[in-house]
Amino acid sequence: MRSPHSRSLLRWAAYQAAFSVIGLAFWIPSAFGEVTIEQVMWHLRYAEGAAVTMSGIFLIEFAVEVVLLPFLGAVLAAWLHGQLAAQLEGRARRLLRAAPAMAGGTAVGLLALQFSAFSYAAAYLEPDRFAEKFVEPTRVQLVREQRRNLVVIYAESLETAYRDPALFGRDLLAATGRLGGHSYGWYRPAAGATWTIAGMVATQCGVPLRVYAEGDLRPGEGGRTFLPGATCLGDILAAHGYRNVFLGGAPLSFSGKGRFLQDHGYGEAWGRDEWQAAGLPAAGFNEWGAFDSTLFAQAKLRLAQLHAAGQPFNLTVLTLDTHNPHGFLSPECRQRGATNFAGIVSCSAEQITEFVEFARARGYLENTVVVVIGDHLAVPNPLWDKLENAPRRGMFNLFVGENLPPPNTDEILPFDLFPTLVELAGLRVPGDRLGLGYSAVGEMDAARPAGRAGQWSLSTVRGSARYDQLWRTGGTAQRHD
Repeated sequence: MRSPHSRSLLRWAAYQAAFSVIGLAFWIPSAFGEVTIEQVMWHLRYAEGAAVTMSGIFLIEFAVEVVLLPFLGAVLAAWLHGQLAAQLEGRARRLLRAAPAMAGGTAVGLLALQFSAFSYAAAYLEPDRFAEKFVEPTRVQLVREQRRNLVVIYAESLETAYRDPALFGRDLLAATGRLGGHSYGWYRPAAGATWTIAGMVATQCGVPLRVYAEGDLRPGEGGRTFLPGATCLGDILAAHGYRNVFLGGAPLSFSGKGRFLQDHGYGEAWGRDEWQAAGLPAAGFNEWGAFDSTLFAQAKLRLAQLHAAGQPFNLTVLTLDTHNPHGFLSPECRQRGATNFAGIVSCSAEQITEFVEFARARGYLENTVVVVIGDHLAVPNPLWDKLENAPRRGMFNLFVGENLPPPNTDEILPFDLFPTLVELAGLRVPGDRLGLGYSAVGEMDAARPAGRAGQWSLSTVRGSARYDQLWRTGGTAQRHD
């Protein structure tokens, strides 16, 4: 028979576990917004040194909301439980005995609801809709037309709501108005593309990102392991003689980004570790990686080198300063007058604009298109309350270049960027379709199904044998001139 002391410890442990899970269920959306099981599992799988370092930013909030406050609540609950147990009898006492288990069940239920676990499980019973919608890129006969270089800038968490003076008192992205170009009216979010690496996969491969366990992965052709069966933008461009270069501020190891780039046509990739090894000054870095000012200084140098080399290229840049929870205020932005997160957003927009103006002043835009897109919607940050009041939220998008094919729609999804970028590079996509995407430029060959954005969900890939093949076999980009 257990002693009263051991029973008290067991009660406290049960309450502690339940309250910590409840705290976790509330802390995750407050720190990261709407999060899917895929997103959590993905980052747990890629919890490398970079992830551990970056996660330190959230450590204090986690410790308070998931550990400390639940600990105090558990101590109080265990004490009250003991006091009541000494006074109650019969049915009331039996109900009290079940209280820790009830608290645990409530905690598990809240966490399951937070991650839509029930719909996640039910999706395995649905038909393979992914197979019905997916267009294999290697089976599309691409036609070379006017070749262009690509510069794709993924702007961290940048969305069009920041333009609204009614929310922020001014247009935080006003600088980008100097660039002209074209923006689609609504760049809508989509399931499986709501965090950085997933947004990159969606826009470059035309598919959502779903996590797979290590045991499920099968290296494909050439030893590829990150979506080895997918044919993506980098694969296609490399097969047509392009040089693919990636420049980012954060470590390449974070969330498997470096593996994705390496496995899909990028012959050169730079992140925090590479910049530091190259001897860039320490003042150009924050605790996560290189400030945007450091990144764009290097991007200008690399852009000039790529143009001088004469080989067609795709330069992909991923910014960092506007990342949650608080952003990163660089010395450069501080000199420009930025003091808070709104200032960081404006400064990041200014630096993006100045980079594009640099390219235009050098004459690069005569044969180069610059595409600026938010990698995903913003997640909880110091401006979150205002963002949630926006009448409509969409990712920022801007297409700048000379003699570009005209847009054929005013609403796009991340998957649409895949065939759109291929066509902007000068490779016409007969039928408009690659992956799940529809090209948003040129003459429309394929009508978009009504309501496709609202109908799309990760249930189209859960249990999909066709989607599984993207992780288990090697895909090959075909060249058609």
